[in-house]
Order: sequence, then C-alpha cells, then structure tokens
Amino acid sequence: MIIHDDALNYLTEMDGDSIHLTCTSPPYFNAKAYAQWPTYEKYLQFLEDIFREVHRVTVQGRMCAVNLSPVIQARESRAHESKRLAIPFHFFSIMERLGWQYIDDIIWLKPEGSAVNRNGGFFQHRKPVAYKPNLVTETILIFKKPAPFLIDKTVRSYAPDILEQSLVADGYERSNVWQFNPETTSKHLAPYPKELSDKIVQYYSFVNDVVLDPFMGSGTTAQVCIEEERNYIGFEIDTQYHTMCEQRVLDNTPHLLNNLVEVDHAS
Repeated sequence: MIIHDDALNYLTEMDGDSIHLTCTSPPYFNAKAYAQWPTYEKYLQFLEDIFREVHRVTVQGRMCAVNLSPVIQARESRAHESKRLAIPFHFFSIMERLGWQYIDDIIWLKPEGSAVNRNGGFFQHRKPVAYKPNLVTETILIFKKPAPFLIDKTVRSYAPDILEQSLVADGYERSNVWQFNPETTSKHLAPYPKELSDKIVQYYSFVNDVVLDPFMGSGTTAQVCIEEERNYIGFEIDTQYHTMCEQRVLDNTPHLLNNLVEVDHAS
C-alpha cells in the first residue's frame, strides 16, 4: 500500500509486530517542501514520535535502516555564522532512548563533484581554522528491535524455498563504505538513490517480508520491493510527491492499481 497521509496518523493504528524492515530517509529539517517545523527541537521531536511507532510495529529482531545527513542552517546575516545541524548524531541518541539496538553505521560515499563547494575561499588563502571540507558522505544507521533470541532463530523461521530465493548474490558490499552516485533524474527535492534502497532491502529482508517507508517520497522503496518480491507499505504527505510515487509504481506494475490507497484523516 501507498498511503497519502502523515505517517504518524496511520502508524498509530497499525498492529504491532507487523513490519520486518524499515528502509527510509526522513525529510530534511529545512527543506522547503516539508517546512512544518518551527524549530530544530520540534523536528527532532517529530522524528522521535515517528520512530517510537516504528519500533512498536516492528517484529522483534528485525531491522530499521535510516539514511541521514547533517544540514546547514543558513546564517541570519553577514555578522552571524551558519550552523551545521548534526542530525545523524542527535537521531542516534533518540533511537537508543526509544529502545532500538545499534547494529551498524554505513557510509554512503558520493563523487566530490556532487557536493556543494565549501572550500573555495580556503583554496585561495589557506588560512587555518577557516578550512571547510566538501561534504561527500551521508550515513545509513542500522538498528534492530531487540529480541530474546539470536539472529539464527529468525533465519530458521523461513521455509527453505524462501531462504533460497532471498540469498544475496555475489558482488555484495564487503565494507561499510558504499560508493555510488546520487539520483539526478528525479523531480523529488532529495531523491533516495535506488541503489541504496536495493542494498538495504536485499541485505536486511527476505522474500515476502513487509517493508515500511514512512517517508515514501517518489516511491524508490516501493519500486525496489516490487523488483525484490517484498511487500511494502509507505506514506507520503506531499500531494505532488504522492502522485509521483503512484505513477512510479504503476509504471512498474500496472496490475497493482488497487494497492494505491489514499487516506485523508483531515477530512
């Protein structure tokens, strides 16, 4: 299902222990399309509210993968400094407080040409303290809902044919640094690269599992789930992006028209 609604409205109604993997990238704090938070503290509270519910609906022992990066808060004037908001680090503390178990942090390495040039001035004068590197990485934090058993029990819970179909092919990532280009063709403000979603879904779920994306955006997670034979449920509050997401799914699976569900709690 793809639901046109605020994720929190629907998550609170979902049954517990129904999601096997969450694969998502939350909206940026200062993104114009999602500028509903008056302060950074309100934004962090929003994330905490969402991932508290994600924890509740996640099956014990299963994963939550969240792509995040710091954002720059523009300076008020020439007399003020801009600020970098350390979202991944603040989010990490939130997740531990909610009871998630930290598993891994994966670094997404992008080409330097894709980054905003921050060191042009330093290149000219080379004065210490004024150094600012170009930001070519984002972080994917991997958490697990704690369980009173080992991962082996989760694996053994699947039938042999499902295990066989779910095996990860050769060429998988051997380190926690994944290098690939960002998405450049999407009309979404901050598109979630398909290659990133591909890896997360393959590495952390099995065929026929249910994958959640609380911020579906242009529908990358849904498309990957279709290709990898996973079920999916996603939410997108922005009407334009929800339409993009629907079209992307229909382009890949036109027979799934009935799976596109629109919910409007405000009415």
